[in-house]
Amino acid sequence: MNVPDLPAVLGPLCALGSSLTWAIGSSVYTRQAGRVGAMEVNFTRAVLAFPLFLIAAILTSGLPSFAALHPENIGWLSVSVICSYGIGDMMFYMAALRLGTPTALAIGSVYPVWSTLVGALSLGEHVGTQRLLGTLLCIAGVVWLVLLHGGSRADNVTQDKRTRVIGLLLALVTSLFWAGNTYSVRRGGIGVAPFVVNGFRYLVASVVLGGLWLLRWKRQGAQAIGHKRLLLSRRELVRFAPAVLLEAFLGSSIFVYAMTHTDLSIATPLAALSPLFSVPIGLLLGTETLDVRRLLAIVVTVAGVICLVMA
Repeated sequence: MNVPDLPAVLGPLCALGSSLTWAIGSSVYTRQAGRVGAMEVNFTRAVLAFPLFLIAAILTSGLPSFAALHPENIGWLSVSVICSYGIGDMMFYMAALRLGTPTALAIGSVYPVWSTLVGALSLGEHVGTQRLLGTLLCIAGVVWLVLLHGGSRADNVTQDKRTRVIGLLLALVTSLFWAGNTYSVRRGGIGVAPFVVNGFRYLVASVVLGGLWLLRWKRQGAQAIGHKRLLLSRRELVRFAPAVLLEAFLGSSIFVYAMTHTDLSIATPLAALSPLFSVPIGLLLGTETLDVRRLLAIVVTVAGVICLVMA
């Protein structure tokens, strides 16, 4: 087995890096969402990130770089926003309410399997034994870590059989939409600068999330929504900005690079390893403990990473 050179591993390294930035950023987003609401946090994230990508695209490639967004690119990137911010995340929240977050996330984490299959069938990507083994090891390790994090409780959800069946179906649909996001980014981002790709995606996300918030406000009324604001306050923005810079700007940039410069059978499993990085982050913060089962799950996941990077 030959050791790959730096250009060959840059895409996989970017995919791994996007997992790390999401593990850090999502911890901030989760705490903030508990105070002000998930939709408000996502909207603020998109609104802050869009001008950063716009400025970065102009400084690095100039305004003509936006001409690379042809109708096909616009269509695929719009689909990616729907699969992630729109339907995909909504399906996940609905599944988590019925199954508990650990179980729903564990099922949703199988989406690299669908991405790998679609990449092989529609893009002609070669999926050999080593890539397949690496993908399965990564998924098995991530699912194990997620379930260990959830312990024996299911977030105090109901055990009604029909409700759990619906939750399982919703979680499976979530995995399909998350796979659709990676595939759409791959199709829509080819030949377009990552800053331009993300500038368009976050612009669409801002419009979609803002529209959903207004629809909810009209349907439920201001009293039902309560004191929640669509955009975070100035004090909250100061605490929120570093996470946006790290995850939304840097993380999204290297995510797009990975998806457009590496086969989906390699990039997608590596980009889904946030639960792996959450363990050392939790250890540093004192919120996690390391036992034998979690250590074994990490070993399985790292073995999968090695298989994919060295493929």
